[in-house]
Amino acid sequence: MRDFEHGLPVSVDFDACPSCGLVAQVPPPSASALATYYPKDYRPHVNDASIVGRLKAVQASMQVRGLSRFLPRPGESFLEIGCGAGHFLRALDRRGFTSLYGIDRTPEIGRAFEGTRIQYRAVDLDQSLDIGGPYAAIAMNYVIEHFVDPEKVLRACRQALRPGGRVVLVTPNARSLSHRVFGRYWSGLHAPRHTQVFNPENLALLAHKAGFGELTVVPNTDPASWTLSFQNLVQRKAPHAGTAWYSLALLPAWVPFAVAERLAGRASSMFGVLQA
Repeated sequence: MRDFEHGLPVSVDFDACPSCGLVAQVPPPSASALATYYPKDYRPHVNDASIVGRLKAVQASMQVRGLSRFLPRPGESFLEIGCGAGHFLRALDRRGFTSLYGIDRTPEIGRAFEGTRIQYRAVDLDQSLDIGGPYAAIAMNYVIEHFVDPEKVLRACRQALRPGGRVVLVTPNARSLSHRVFGRYWSGLHAPRHTQVFNPENLALLAHKAGFGELTVVPNTDPASWTLSFQNLVQRKAPHAGTAWYSLALLPAWVPFAVAERLAGRASSMFGVLQA
């Protein structure tokens, strides 16, 4: 697999477990190598008034609404791991949340939080599991699939939660219809940055191994997966960084496909709620 979305000169291999269906990089990357796979223009780090930046803000607001029943009360402590430029945390801030924390691996992102109530720390959780706490809830928004050892990170989250706390995550679904359609060009593989891609069953296995007592999985309508997969297919011979203009223009056209696959039980991504 090449880096279709950012054009880095890196190739990796994926394999699928014949038993549980987990899709994983083989061999797994080292933590030091993985840290070099995030360019300065990495899409989740965008924090400006560009179309991509505005779309990320809209997406975050929709996710907050979709997850509202799983979120803590506004006055309780909330951590987002892999917060990027903080679109999800800012959406919570607009809803009156006052105890917000963010962690990501890039120190430069801290500038995006200047003048806000959001407290940011740069921590590479593949190198250190110092996430602080205790928290009423921890969110990972397309993040769990980025770690060399997701189980170790989830165990650290379990220990950082208050009694009755929960982890709320969004992650690609390896069993999705879009994966079946686009194959190696499916955006959920996101080579070389995704190390493991889950389905509902093996995500439940992971949650159990990490010490969580209950997992709720909710399918997610995700047209962005379709438009980015289509972009990967189009530019497979000449990958370049960033989101192409035609991907943004075609995003509304992919909504019916995303709705159809969710109704079929094979959504491109899924919400997972892990109860301590």
